[in-house]
Amino acid sequence: MPQPEATLSGKAISYALGRALDCLRINFRSGEGEAGWYHFLDDPSPGITASAVGLFTFRLAGQNFERADEVIRYLIDQQVRGPDGKGAGWAVRTTNGFPIIEATAWVVRALSPPGAGRLAAVAALQDGARFLEDNQNTDFGWGSYAGQPSRVFHTALCMLALQECGGPTQVIDNAKKWLIGAQSPDAPAWGPLPGAAPTLLHTSYALLALANLDGALSINTIEKTTEWILDNLVPGEHVERSSTVEEFDVPYMDGDRPLVFQNALPHFAGPVAVTALLAAGVDPLQPKLFKAVSHILQAQGNTGTWELPRSPSRDSIWAVWPFVSALSRMRAALFPVPNGEAQLLYPGCALVQTETNARKLTSALLMRNFAFSWMSRRRVALGLWCLGIAYSVTALVLFLTRALDKVELAVGLILPALLLLFQLIWGARSRLRTGRST
Repeated sequence: MPQPEATLSGKAISYALGRALDCLRINFRSGEGEAGWYHFLDDPSPGITASAVGLFTFRLAGQNFERADEVIRYLIDQQVRGPDGKGAGWAVRTTNGFPIIEATAWVVRALSPPGAGRLAAVAALQDGARFLEDNQNTDFGWGSYAGQPSRVFHTALCMLALQECGGPTQVIDNAKKWLIGAQSPDAPAWGPLPGAAPTLLHTSYALLALANLDGALSINTIEKTTEWILDNLVPGEHVERSSTVEEFDVPYMDGDRPLVFQNALPHFAGPVAVTALLAAGVDPLQPKLFKAVSHILQAQGNTGTWELPRSPSRDSIWAVWPFVSALSRMRAALFPVPNGEAQLLYPGCALVQTETNARKLTSALLMRNFAFSWMSRRRVALGLWCLGIAYSVTALVLFLTRALDKVELAVGLILPALLLLFQLIWGARSRLRTGRST
């Protein structure tokens, strides 16, 4: 009887998603024109980027947040004009009102359909998309703002934001050229900067940004990139050492004062890789994907979040959304209804069933498969036994009806005995040949 390699339950995934979203609901902050979340969920004052990411997380899970209108009003109120009046973006708490790509791209994603969709957000969304367009570098990549070195994460994030909000096709196509050109010369993968060693995190983000653009990558390139990601994905390792935090300095102007913003972007390579693989059309019935998602479920903490490496004692918005994204993608790929169960029998072959009759159906199908397999291997022996039984029953019936006497009955049973002896000898020879071949 084949034993399943791994099992995933749609009910367990839905439960984990529910706990993560409940954590966001519990830690929602509002008051005096502010509404949302901060990077650390226990902080009483919301931040722009974290509030956008929180709203985006509900969208990933396919749920509406009950107080989304408050968050949207807060984000709209915080929008500021960029340098030289270009577009209108968003800042982070530590840039003193100076708008940057890191915040703006996330707000654009949060406000994009089929996310917020409120009329009040349309103008803000358009201005935010314009800010991204105006701050694209001349090499067609993005840094924290125009003139800062183009980075893979920033470029992929802006491409995703513009794709989701219906941004200018030419801007996206130009960014596509930069991102493809930033690929490592030695592997179908990407690092944080062009020429840098490839990482699982940046390769996954690049694939997410390029996978849905027609003709951006050839089928062969997508296959090679997804194979590279699968080779480097380690189930249970949610972060990789080289990309746990992406740190770099961002100079900016605070009025007439030149200041430096020390940027530190926490990343979770594992769940982002799962999302990218599924978005690229990789077969979800992969043992590594099953195991990676199983480890994500097991690693969820008591509060509904996952552990942030540098601050394990504090819940963070950055340790929620990547996992919600991976779980939501896997649930959508595997289960026609949320509360189902999938048993991976072999790579590429799974038994997917609804919760109602899961155990009964599984047992019935596995037993049926076992019975067919057993009979197929012993079809010669079964044929001989059936012949012998039929002959013996016929002889017995004739004896009982006095058509045969005792001597004739005994002679008639010789044939079944000979068939049994022949089957035993044949089986012994088959086992002997099998033993020699191994």
